[in-house]
Amino acid sequence: MGITLYLAKQNLRRNLFRTLVMVLSITLASSTLLGAAVLARGVQDTLGVVQKRLGADLIIVPKGQAASAKTSLISGTPSTFYMDKSVEEKVARVSGVKGTASQLYLRSLDSPCCISMVHMVGYDPNKDFTIKPWLLNNIKGQLEPNQIIVGARVISSVVGIPTKAIGQTLIFLGKSFSVAGILEPTGLGTDYTVFMPMDTALKLVQGSPLYPVAVKSNQISVVLAQAAPGQNPLTVAKTISQAIPEVDVIPSNELTRNLEQQLSHLSNTLGVVGGILGLVALFLVSILFTLSIQQRIREFGLMGAMGANRRYIFRMILTESGLISGIGGIIGLLGSSLGIYFARDFLGKFMGNLYIWPHWSYFAGAVGLGLLATVFMGILGGFYAALQISRLEPLQAIRGGK
Repeated sequence: MGITLYLAKQNLRRNLFRTLVMVLSITLASSTLLGAAVLARGVQDTLGVVQKRLGADLIIVPKGQAASAKTSLISGTPSTFYMDKSVEEKVARVSGVKGTASQLYLRSLDSPCCISMVHMVGYDPNKDFTIKPWLLNNIKGQLEPNQIIVGARVISSVVGIPTKAIGQTLIFLGKSFSVAGILEPTGLGTDYTVFMPMDTALKLVQGSPLYPVAVKSNQISVVLAQAAPGQNPLTVAKTISQAIPEVDVIPSNELTRNLEQQLSHLSNTLGVVGGILGLVALFLVSILFTLSIQQRIREFGLMGAMGANRRYIFRMILTESGLISGIGGIIGLLGSSLGIYFARDFLGKFMGNLYIWPHWSYFAGAVGLGLLATVFMGILGGFYAALQISRLEPLQAIRGGK
């Protein structure tokens, strides 16, 4: 095996240009396939988290504000729309509704923590079922008037280690707040949202001459509702729409569907590109190896005449193709991994901040499987050439295959 490997490496060095072309083709294919695999897994993880993270089966908003509400929930874009808080009581009385919680949407002015305006949400701590279950840290008792809960990416300087934000001071509308809690990263708009008790939110905007929108004490923005066990959320949504015509009802699975459409398009595109590059790489390796073998046919004939059997020649050719695909796979997978790591924030923004990166264990597994797949692809590309030359008799090979 040692001699076979040595001769294979010498042959690759002797035909350096051909080797580089095949390595490059394998590199492009493996890096694209890894990116597609990681992105596809992230899409699955993101879609799985959406429903759990929302915590509500239905989102009830003022008539005509469904699009704005979806934007806020998915990407964290600040929205300001209001309705009378009596809507929550009406929703709670609808048959099939298990529980409700209301929220008040606000937006910040410029803040030292953030590049742009921040989506601020006032919530009812006594009824909340969408925020506390996702805290990364334990908060004892109720929040103080100057305390807030923030999404994992509100403070950009601590992205990746969100718990370091606890205790830091943020200023909104001229008032200082201390970060008391951090929410688990979700890939949704929650990651870019600041939460505070409803009373604190109302006092903040009603006491500020800077806030551009008048907010009354009897107003809320959304009602989050849970369907009772055994109830179809879509049926409950229709019932609410009929009972309260001044509102729009957004089923949470509708948000999931919209999210799936946005993420799956990019995932499918990369998958198709990766598949095409893989086939091109396989075809190119096969063609180049076949041409190379045709040029070296007399060489293999002499090896056969000197005692090398067909199996040895067959194995040496496959060793060459395995080395090429292994080198190309390592370069491609390593480059793709580093590119994904250093560009993860840019890629997150490019995809609308909707993406949850897979766990490192999946990433490591994908790299390992990717390397095996690329080596197999390279060996498969050289298989035909190896089979073709191994069938020739030594004398026939010496004569150029004639």
